[in-house]
Amino acid sequence: MEWPNTPPECSVKLSGDFPGAMNKRRKEEMKPMNEPQSDKEKGYKFFPDHILTEINIGLFLFYLCTILAIVLPVEMAEKANPLVTPEHIKPEWYFFPMYKWIKLTPEAVGLFFPMLVIAIFIFWPFVDQFITKITHSKILPVVIGVIGMVIVTSLMIMEAIP
Repeated sequence: MEWPNTPPECSVKLSGDFPGAMNKRRKEEMKPMNEPQSDKEKGYKFFPDHILTEINIGLFLFYLCTILAIVLPVEMAEKANPLVTPEHIKPEWYFFPMYKWIKLTPEAVGLFFPMLVIAIFIFWPFVDQFITKITHSKILPVVIGVIGMVIVTSLMIMEAIP
């Protein structure tokens, strides 16, 4: 219940509303009913705005790759000879860390440690929660992840550079 000619603080106390609700109600009362919404309130339309933006970016990247392929063509290597085994076989680049790990460690460690790492990846949400609960630190799981990425990257670079 609002009394006439009372300050806003009194009307809030008398009406039983908390100040946040009262401020929201005041803002709504101050807006004209037929005022168009601002661009921020309207949002960003998925179609056609977002779709066209994604298509433009995709076409730009496609053209960029095409131009780079025309300007800097890859030279063909010699044909493979099925009768001659290559001296050194290297895996694809995404297997370099595992390949280097197997070469650096003994056989048992080289084979079972990657399985342990994969198991940790699968159960990482539980491991993360467990580490946070024990150490009361949210930064430690991030540090562990960064150290893991540094190790994987260094193994990849060590294998890639002869």
